[in-house]
Amino acid sequence: MDNGATRALPGDSILTSAVEYFTSDGIFIASEAVGLSAGAPHPQLSAHRAKFHSTLVAECRRLLGEDRLILNHSFVHFEQGEDGMLSLQFESTDAKAPQPAVCCDFLVAADGLKSRVRACLLGSAEPRYTGRTIYRGLCEVDGVSADGRTVSLCGDQNCNFICYPISEKLREQGRFHCNWGFCTLRPHPGGVESWTSLAKLEDIREELERMGANSFAGLTPLQMAERSDSIIGWALFDRDPLETFDFGQVTLLGDAAHPLLPYGSQGATQAIMDAEALGVSYQNAMQSGTGIRGCIKAYSDLRCEVTGKVVIANREMGSTAVLKVVDQQTEGLELEAKRKWCSEHGARLHDEVIQKYRASMPKSVRARKPTATA
Repeated sequence: MDNGATRALPGDSILTSAVEYFTSDGIFIASEAVGLSAGAPHPQLSAHRAKFHSTLVAECRRLLGEDRLILNHSFVHFEQGEDGMLSLQFESTDAKAPQPAVCCDFLVAADGLKSRVRACLLGSAEPRYTGRTIYRGLCEVDGVSADGRTVSLCGDQNCNFICYPISEKLREQGRFHCNWGFCTLRPHPGGVESWTSLAKLEDIREELERMGANSFAGLTPLQMAERSDSIIGWALFDRDPLETFDFGQVTLLGDAAHPLLPYGSQGATQAIMDAEALGVSYQNAMQSGTGIRGCIKAYSDLRCEVTGKVVIANREMGSTAVLKVVDQQTEGLELEAKRKWCSEHGARLHDEVIQKYRASMPKSVRARKPTATA
């Protein structure tokens, strides 16, 4: 790894090196190397969502031109003419005013769990509630956790807490800009997932207090929540896997295609891999002359089945399931006996639960270049 990897990366992301797992009462279970530290060809990065979006927007404008990326619009519906052309209707999100129709021959819907394009194609069926709600917040700490590039998780079979750094610039100053999330059981909220529902600290105080034996960057999970300016809470929903992403000249990408629960950090990862596969399929289709329909069919063949398996795997808590397994296996043990059990079985659980989940994840559709040897 060159020295540039330690400097601030685009979007102020941080180069993640490891994920550590702890019980709710602070006992170490296992650690896994990730990204370049695990020998992967590409780094694992953690970033503030808004900064990541801004990075993507800037790159789109650089590649496509300032006038080709239009923001502050929401999709309403589409129609397909006899000539195969698609007519899309949008409205301004500021004025809520209809906009002139947009005509195209290729529509990629990346509009999330409540995708309006998906509803146009398949109907507006409600997503499946998982029985869990996740609370998220941001805080700054005048110190670093572990090496400053480590994702930390603690919890049991009912709830778990995750925190990780998201700013390389602050890490270089010896500070910790921390994104944290607390996932726990909750009754059906009576609605669907929202990214803007504010929650109260009192909603989770007692549960976080029970994790007080854990400390990251010198703070307990509750203290991190107390340092956060706001806490957002939303119920977790997903959908059953689809049989195809091939809808003629229309296809789905990311959560619109396969909404993923936030276990194993696969939501953004699988969306990016969708985009990679779609790009490869488009290039191949243009070269072979199979056109848009050939592109979408190839993309569906590459991604539909494998992402469906990720949806199912994440319902079992992904790699986070190791917290559930330990809680079940050590139920009733005193603290020292529990610590001894984790010490003796942590490596096995790493292989059986964590590594098994990682190994099952889809890989890049592009062949990896062979590594040069001396």
